Amino acid sequence: MKPSILLAAFLLALSSPALSQAPAARPKVGLVLSGGAAKGMAHVGVLKVLEEAGIQPDLIAGTSMGSIIGGLYAIGYRADTLERLLLEQDWDRVLSDRIPLSEVIFEEKDYFENQLIELPFEGGKVQAPGGLIYGQQISALLSRLSLPAYKIRDFRELPIPFRCVGANLLTGEPYVFDQGYLPRAMRASMAIPSVFTPVHLQDMLLIDGGIVHNFPVTEAKEWGADIIIGAYTGRQRAELDELRSFSEILLQSTFLMSIKDAEEQMPMVDIYIEPGLRDYGAQDFKRADSIIYRGELAARAQFGRLKSLADSLNALGTPRQPQPLPSLDELCFDHIEVEGNKYFSEAEIIGRFGIGEESTASLDELEQGINRLFGSNYFERVSYRLHPEGGLTVLTLEVVEKAPTLLRGAINYDNYLGAGFLFNASTRNVVLPASRLMFTGTIAGNYRFKLDYLKFADEAQRSSGAATIALTRDEIPVFQDGLQNEEFRLFELLIDLRLQRRLGRNHLVGMGIQREHLYFRTTVSGDPLFRRLDYINYNAYAFWQLNTLDRNVLPTRGARLSLELKGLNNDRYNVRQLSPHSPVPLDSLFAFNPYTKLTFQSRCFFPLHKRASLTFNPFAGLVFNPSNTFGDFYLVGAPEPLTRRSIPFYGLNANQLVAQVAVGGGIGYQHFFRDNMLFSLNANAGFFAQPGQFSGSLPEPHQFLAGLGATLGYSSFLGPAKFTFMYPIDTDGIVPRNLRFFLTIGHRF
Repeated sequence: MKPSILLAAFLLALSSPALSQAPAARPKVGLVLSGGAAKGMAHVGVLKVLEEAGIQPDLIAGTSMGSIIGGLYAIGYRADTLERLLLEQDWDRVLSDRIPLSEVIFEEKDYFENQLIELPFEGGKVQAPGGLIYGQQISALLSRLSLPAYKIRDFRELPIPFRCVGANLLTGEPYVFDQGYLPRAMRASMAIPSVFTPVHLQDMLLIDGGIVHNFPVTEAKEWGADIIIGAYTGRQRAELDELRSFSEILLQSTFLMSIKDAEEQMPMVDIYIEPGLRDYGAQDFKRADSIIYRGELAARAQFGRLKSLADSLNALGTPRQPQPLPSLDELCFDHIEVEGNKYFSEAEIIGRFGIGEESTASLDELEQGINRLFGSNYFERVSYRLHPEGGLTVLTLEVVEKAPTLLRGAINYDNYLGAGFLFNASTRNVVLPASRLMFTGTIAGNYRFKLDYLKFADEAQRSSGAATIALTRDEIPVFQDGLQNEEFRLFELLIDLRLQRRLGRNHLVGMGIQREHLYFRTTVSGDPLFRRLDYINYNAYAFWQLNTLDRNVLPTRGARLSLELKGLNNDRYNVRQLSPHSPVPLDSLFAFNPYTKLTFQSRCFFPLHKRASLTFNPFAGLVFNPSNTFGDFYLVGAPEPLTRRSIPFYGLNANQLVAQVAVGGGIGYQHFFRDNMLFSLNANAGFFAQPGQFSGSLPEPHQFLAGLGATLGYSSFLGPAKFTFMYPIDTDGIVPRNLRFFLTIGHRF
């Protein structure tokens, strides 16, 4: 594009000896940055060249990604700092609402992003899922980066005056932000339809300004820009032969008016820069380095004109050097308020936030408080706004709540349960405030049903009381000399009352009492010891649990540990059709004197690099001094925990070994070919003692078992799918030594 008449006049004036002696007003340079999603990162390359040429813009106007780059530059971030920020971002996280599982409170971890579908239930009917990103992470990033400007409401008062453009979805008209809360303005300007949720502001619903006004040259001129430098990374008008695919036709129709508007803006630009980005897509955020380089190349092609402009401007006087806003190390909140809450009280939200009024906190502590709120799984989005008001500093917590009642569903298949449907329904603040009622079920051959009520007892919602009722059914095979000679069906009805306290987000300690009713029925046996047996235990227990895994599906780092010490006391039992050939006296077999049980299980992942981890899984299960070993046991086998008594073990099928004592561990290596596909090799070994009374024989001594496993895992839209080959390399004759496999597809609650 040719220089404008105005620019030519300035250069002519400077070359004329007569006119050069007269003082001249220094013209204002406006920098205009278009949208373009990931392609807009090329603006950083343009800024690098402008700095090299010595051009300091007097004002900036931007749309979408241009508003983010332009807004941060207006605050005081230089081009090299912006480049580093873009290159260091985890874009999968930034452009999502996801947080690591380690940032979710313990009580919600098992249900966080661990289902096929989640539906809100509100107004007496199931609502459709939103399908849009609320922008939790991009809002958090923009708030952090813009915090030095929190006292500035008028964008003219920024180190470089700044304007950005959104679009009012209700009217189709552009909306220009030149005052207000800067992070919200930038977030609204890049609210891409069908990707990010719109931003509510007054009576408007704002989306990405690139839909209607992607190249805001007129906005720069309205603020007095005499010379326009424009960088355009938006969509171009496609030719006839390019409109062959559905996606191209859809994009052309969506952005046609925006393209036409940009073409009308371009003649007003004095120095026009258009990076060559046809080989890049709007989603290519992970190619930031090459996109920035493309912007630098395009700007460098105009370097001669840029340098001449800078020299001409400098001849008119020293340019004003904007002073970057000082960074904030600590923040003092005189008052905290909540906006957007409907179902949860302000006191409840501020209590969980964990930072009180008239207190001082670092930026990290502020963000940890925001993460505590979002990690409660109560909200679609949690953000903050810091602003002065009447001489005070006010922190506003802006929340978008989830519906109080959520329905979750998943499907699952494995060798043990068969095909099953998993469902979960949870609702908040039933009967009592700060509470959660949850029903979880697995409909399969071996079913599981659980009803759980949790009531938080303190303002920070760390201490709680809980009541649980659970009903399960399982199959227990019994092997002797490597062959299965019996099988029992076990029904369990558990009633559990406990008090617990969460330490941070990832630790849980507590104690409780239980009533467990166990009902055994013989399904396979040549000479069964009994036909039916049921008994009731009353237990007291204490526990400690830790969960720092980064995600529920195919974790790469962190640990999940569980330690429980339980004392058991039998209330009564009932046995039918006891075998007269039993070698063990009745009073010995069913004495049921009080005894103690200690259980420790773990899954630990130690990352070696981005795509590989070592796994370490020690376990211990000990039943101390029971009067009979029929009273309690562990079910060993399969690579996944299948019951509350399970100890996973490579080399054995599900529940293939019934043990009174189980002490051992496993080690493995897992490698991710892609973010959602892994291969792992595992080995485990342990010492076990079987409760011989299942078959009426005396207890057997400790036996050594070892096994190997190789697993292929894939995170699919149905949930994780894992196929494992296993081989028992040392069995002491307990089970046959042959190759076996275990397949699991779908989520587990």
